[in-house]
Amino acid sequence: MLNITNVTENKGSEGLLSLETEGVIKQPTAEEYNALASLYKNRKLTKKVIYFYAKALALRESTLGFLNNKTANSYADLAEANYNDGSTSKAISLYEKSLQIKETLLGRENPEVATIYSHLANIYFAEDDLEKASKLYTKALSIRVRGLGDHPHTATSYQELAFFYATAKEYEAASPLFKKALEIRKELLKMSHPDTATSYNNLALCHYHLFEYKEAHDYLVEAIKIRELLFAPSDKILISSKNNLGEIKKKMGKNRKNYYKILLKKVISIYDEFFRVEKLLPNR
Repeated sequence: MLNITNVTENKGSEGLLSLETEGVIKQPTAEEYNALASLYKNRKLTKKVIYFYAKALALRESTLGFLNNKTANSYADLAEANYNDGSTSKAISLYEKSLQIKETLLGRENPEVATIYSHLANIYFAEDDLEKASKLYTKALSIRVRGLGDHPHTATSYQELAFFYATAKEYEAASPLFKKALEIRKELLKMSHPDTATSYNNLALCHYHLFEYKEAHDYLVEAIKIRELLFAPSDKILISSKNNLGEIKKKMGKNRKNYYKILLKKVISIYDEFFRVEKLLPNR
């Protein structure tokens, strides 16, 4: 296989990119088209990403056929590129073709099928089709729990479904799902991993909205500890986390004041009742 550094543009009549070495012109393989797509993806040149992924897909479909897992992967790659370019309906159609192939070849319970469900769920969620998103997130999670057990992808599914509920302000439903994602990430990933910090952060915000400020404070402190290891002090994520912690501390302070006010009122009412009863009692 030719090294990617040997790629040169051939502006022939077909307008295709070709590889040239020792005077021999060779059409790129699907893998080489994918490598070029990844190169432009890193540069955020989406149109070129789409172009090269489409070339890889056409080549795989012509040489491997429609019912091939590599063809399915090309459909998924092209779907992602189109979605990033704003072509939502085209992305859904391409993901559905990828899903069709994977379900046929691998079965409905395969983790690769769950990955496509997850991608589709994210699109439907972004498009406010919440019913479809919910079903697909749940399907993806179920497949990953059964097929993978405690795995980073399973943690991602817990995280996605939890985020779905949290966005709908169903924090009591979201909290245990965020917690499960955190448990898996703590076990499988390093404590300094950004995904672990994300789980701590999301749990903190969930407890905050449930007015459980002590729990929110403790989880967010853990998120900040990790993020301080990963990010510079000027990083926006870290600054936002610290600002959120300040807000939680204010709420905790107000809660303490309110608690002591309520406690004082109860003590006063108890004394008032005691003296009222004492006055009614006959002299001993």
